[in-house]
Amino acid sequence: MYRVTTAVHVHFSHHVRGHSGPCISLHGHTWKFELTLASPRLDVEGFVVDFDRVHELVLDPCHRLLDHSLALGHVSYAENEAVLAALGENLLGSRRETLGHLGEAPFHLDGELGGAKNLLPGGMKVAVFPFTPTSERLAEWFFGVAAQRIANADVRVVSTRVYESLHPVATYAEFVPG
Repeated sequence: MYRVTTAVHVHFSHHVRGHSGPCISLHGHTWKFELTLASPRLDVEGFVVDFDRVHELVLDPCHRLLDHSLALGHVSYAENEAVLAALGENLLGSRRETLGHLGEAPFHLDGELGGAKNLLPGGMKVAVFPFTPTSERLAEWFFGVAAQRIANADVRVVSTRVYESLHPVATYAEFVPG
């Protein structure tokens, strides 16, 4: 059995709805999304899957969805959509002071990815998920995205890890189907 692992770093903030501790507040991390794939044989080029293909199909879309966004569950988003629109207008409006205009729309994902999508209230990038985006739920979501987009008869997704922090020690959630 051959195994390969690759990952992407993503900077984004999130809110953990109903959390009993400090994660109720908006806060961010430098996340790492890691994917392990396996196959009993190599393809004609000698790969489990070419890393460029893994990036194109899985890691890059995840990066477009999440990078420099606020990740929210759909309930939190729906309850706060008007407030987020006003906040986005105020925050992005500060560009007029420095640039003289509002600039380009943020780099974002068009369409959906595993049930998640980007919305731009007031021009601010928000990644909206059908669940509260905890590391554990994001790891399972990431697994599903990878399985849908890259798995085939020979290649299977072994596991996904979503790291919330790497320093001073790694803290991550892992999803392995069971």
